[in-house]
Amino acid sequence: MLKRFVFLLFFMLFGSMPAVAQQIQDLRLSASDNQNVRFVVDLSDRAEIKLLRLNNPARLVIDVENASFSAVAKNKQFETKGFLSAIRTGTPTLSVSRIVLDLPSDDVEEKHFTLAPQANAPWRFVIDLKNDTPQIGVKAFSNNAQSVATTTPVPAQKKSVAKKKIVMLDPGHGGQDPGAISRSGKYEKDLTLKMAKETKVLLEKAGYKVVLTRDKDYYVTLRGRIEKAHKANADLFISLHADSAASSSAKGLSIYTISEKASDQEAAALAEKANKDDILFGMDLSEYQPEVGNILIDFAKTYTMDQSAKYADEVVKEMTKEVTLRPKAHRYAGFAVLKSPNVPSVLLEMGYLSNKDEDKLLQKENYRAKLSKALVRAVNTYFTKHVEQ
Repeated sequence: MLKRFVFLLFFMLFGSMPAVAQQIQDLRLSASDNQNVRFVVDLSDRAEIKLLRLNNPARLVIDVENASFSAVAKNKQFETKGFLSAIRTGTPTLSVSRIVLDLPSDDVEEKHFTLAPQANAPWRFVIDLKNDTPQIGVKAFSNNAQSVATTTPVPAQKKSVAKKKIVMLDPGHGGQDPGAISRSGKYEKDLTLKMAKETKVLLEKAGYKVVLTRDKDYYVTLRGRIEKAHKANADLFISLHADSAASSSAKGLSIYTISEKASDQEAAALAEKANKDDILFGMDLSEYQPEVGNILIDFAKTYTMDQSAKYADEVVKEMTKEVTLRPKAHRYAGFAVLKSPNVPSVLLEMGYLSNKDEDKLLQKENYRAKLSKALVRAVNTYFTKHVEQ
C-alpha cells in the first residue's frame, strides 16, 4: 500500500558527512518555459541529501542532513516562475533542513545532480523538473507556501477536469465492539453508522465521492480502516464517534486531530482506550529501511497534521452555529485511527451518550442532520480554502 503513495531516493553527495554542520546558503529557481524548471540549493560544503516523492497531492521533499538555513535562504521570496505551486522550508529536527516543492501532478519528471565549487560558485545540488501537462495559468509563491494565481492563461486544447474529492467516513466500532452504551441502552456503533449514512447522502449531493469503512454492523480493525482510506485514495478521513464519561453531567461535541502528546489527561485516556491494536501510522514499514519510516512519520507531523487541524478548525466554526461544544473543542490525542501520513484525518465525538439529554438528541434524525450539514459546510470550506485544486 505504501508503494502507491511514496517513492524514495537516497543518495550521498561526494562521500561521508563532514564533521561540522553545513549551511544552505541560498535557494534559486529558474524556468526556461512553463514546462521546465530548475531548482538549485547552494551549500557551504558537501552534504547528505534525501529525496522523498509523495503523491496526493504531488510533492518533492528535499531533506538536507546536518545543515541549517542561512538568513538569506530561510527568508527567500520567489518570483513567479514555471509550474511550481509553492516552495516551503522548515526544520523538522535539529539536524535536518527541509525544502518541499509542490508539484502540479504526479507525472512531473525529476532529474538531479551535484556540482562541485567553481570560481565563485559554491557546492550546488541541482534538481531539473519537467512537466508536459499544459498549465492553466502559473502561480506566485514564497517560502511560506502562500500562493496566488496569475491572470495569464496558457493556451491548451485539453480542458483540465477537476478530480472529484474523495471523503472517507468511518463509523466507529461495529460488530462485537458496541462502543459506548447509553443510559437508554443504545449502542454507539449503531449511532455512528446512521450518522455516516446520512452524511454520505449530503456529501454526495455536494459533489463528493464518499466511501464508508463499513456500511453494516461488522467490526473493522483500526489498521483496516486506514488501509481502506488508502485504497480509496481518500482526500479526507472523518471518524465518527460518541463519547461517554463517568459523570452524567459531561456534555458537548469535540473533534480530535493526531498528536503524540494529548492536549489533556482525558484525551490521553480516551485515545489509550480506543487504540486496541496500535499501529505505526497505519502502515507496515517493516520491509523498508528505518530512515523511510522516520521520514514518513516526520512528514506526517508537518503537512498532514497541519491539514487535519485546518479541517478540524472549520468543523468547530460550523458546529458552533448549531450545537453545544466542549470548551476548547478542537483537541489532540494519539488515536491510532488518525495516524495516516497521507490522508488528513479527524475524529468527531458527536456528544455524550452518558448524558441523558444528549443521548436523546443524538437519537433524533433532525439533530443529526444539523451535525451532518455542519460537517459538509466545513468540508466545502476546507477544500476551497486550504487545498490546492
